[in-house]
Amino acid sequence: MRVTNGALVMLIGAVHQVAGLVLFKDPLLEMVREGVFMSVRMDTPARGEAFWFLMTGWGMLIMGALARWVERELNRPLPASFGWGLLGWVLFNGVPMPDTGAWLFVPVGLRVIFQARKPTRLPEALRPFAKGADHVDVKTVESEASLRAFLAGLMSYQPAWVTALYRVRAVFVRLLGMRQEGMPRPQRLRPEDIPMTPGSAASFFTVRHAEEEHAWVVAAEDKHLEATLAVVVEPEPAGGPRRRFHVVTLVHYRNWAGPVYFNVIRPFHHAVVGGMARNAARVGPTPRTA
Repeated sequence: MRVTNGALVMLIGAVHQVAGLVLFKDPLLEMVREGVFMSVRMDTPARGEAFWFLMTGWGMLIMGALARWVERELNRPLPASFGWGLLGWVLFNGVPMPDTGAWLFVPVGLRVIFQARKPTRLPEALRPFAKGADHVDVKTVESEASLRAFLAGLMSYQPAWVTALYRVRAVFVRLLGMRQEGMPRPQRLRPEDIPMTPGSAASFFTVRHAEEEHAWVVAAEDKHLEATLAVVVEPEPAGGPRRRFHVVTLVHYRNWAGPVYFNVIRPFHHAVVGGMARNAARVGPTPRTA
């Protein structure tokens, strides 16, 4: 069984707790003799140090358990931001207090960042569309919805903050010599409204490929880049109605403005697509299309 980064974080947390029990044996025993309740006060700094040392260790164990669950149950690598966060935590601890065990998180943080940068494994149906892609990301959610119902929830997601982002984008693209064709309006789509014929329009996208209850691929082209949005459904697990929906974004740059534009909007892209996927996953089960 592979060693997960979450398990390594939990191991460091466990070592931290054992060290705390040894190093702070005396103040901890004093707390026990006083009945624990209200035994940590402003006039007991040694007990306070012991208390917060062990509280930090519990935080490590909880954080590691959550990370391990993501890696094993969802079969997904931790995001690079988690690794950078660990490295930042090390510096926050290590600069004012170099003799800290936080340095043990350095190899774990680097391991998380390295694994996050590995090429994303794509469903077989998307391989032709991903050839030569400059950016690939996948958001995975579970739902009991049909593919059409999921897509209706996905494409209907446009809260006020997303509309505001479109307005900001309209100004930004002008600086790059581009323009935004109109402002997408919020709409409430039904499963039967989802186009499944290649060449059909889906908002500002064009359908490239569609298979009922399997895959849906749409793309939007501009002079600076081509963006592809795809949803692929995993087969139903035996004995359960829930399925995994992979929401995939592919980006192909066309000129210098492509990477400039996309790297500026990248954080907002993840927030928007993540919100779309979660909104779609909340859609209830609907009758499957034959």
